[in-house]
Amino acid sequence: MQRHQEARPEGSSGRGRRAERGSPSRSNEVISPEILKMRAALFCIFTYLDTRTLLHAAEVCRDWRFVARHPAVWTRVLLENARVCSKFLAMLAQWCTQAHSLTLQNLKPRQRGKKESKEEYARSTRGCLEAGLESLLKAAGGNLLILRISHCPNILTDRSLWLASCYCRALQAVTYSQQPTRFSNRCLQMIGRCWPHLRALGVGGAGCGVQGLASLARNCMRLQVLELDHVSEITQEVAAEVCREGLKGLEMLVLTATPVTPKALLHFNSICRNLKSIVVQIGIADYFKEPSSPEAQKLFEDMVTKLQALRRRPGFSKILHIKVEGGC
Repeated sequence: MQRHQEARPEGSSGRGRRAERGSPSRSNEVISPEILKMRAALFCIFTYLDTRTLLHAAEVCRDWRFVARHPAVWTRVLLENARVCSKFLAMLAQWCTQAHSLTLQNLKPRQRGKKESKEEYARSTRGCLEAGLESLLKAAGGNLLILRISHCPNILTDRSLWLASCYCRALQAVTYSQQPTRFSNRCLQMIGRCWPHLRALGVGGAGCGVQGLASLARNCMRLQVLELDHVSEITQEVAAEVCREGLKGLEMLVLTATPVTPKALLHFNSICRNLKSIVVQIGIADYFKEPSSPEAQKLFEDMVTKLQALRRRPGFSKILHIKVEGGC
């Protein structure tokens, strides 16, 4: 993926620009039926290629470049595990006018300079991808239905959500998992106000409290999938308050590193009549500050036993899935 930064934007050289735009700009040029057939075949194939492969395909020849840089094949954009810059994202934006899915995961900024302190590096790279992200979101506009931003801390801040709210109001699925300690009720409230027609949402952070979750449930009445990551403990009281506001159409609830009580799960199951799956992924560190202590391990084992016991309840055996870190 690091090579992506070296991919030259369209028009970076005169020869590249003429090859890219030869067909539409040179009105007297006649394209043979064989070339048209080949391009049609390439369109059928290239729609299945990932972002990395499309970038490489554009370097093969003129006809491959024509197809590989056509917006029709850039409907699903995935960038992950790479160092990228804002200019690179802005370059991609020119081909993403028909994108309906954008995923940015585990992206990293430039490497830290030898004489650059950690503090200077953090300041200079904070939000450094947001100008490029804005170009992508603006290009996709109302066509974008799915947005996933995860594990890109510092280089993408909560301003990313605000940018998405400016350009992409038709989103149906949002996943935003960045800095769990900083995500707040205010972010949840903004999501609910900006995208009331959301069908799926994944968020996380200790700052996600009952106020924000209740606001989200109240505004997003069509929500079918809710994933909470590293959220404070979900008790029966929290479940009751959130369900009072909405979630009547919820079909799947995923709790990752989020402590939850058996009574809370019982409440969700009794109110959310359409629930087909409840996934609880927990570890001892989610409950205790000193997970290695014998007392903590004993208490955690008791908690897991009580959660597992719910599977013997009518209606729970098929929908409840408990995944315990460490195999407890």
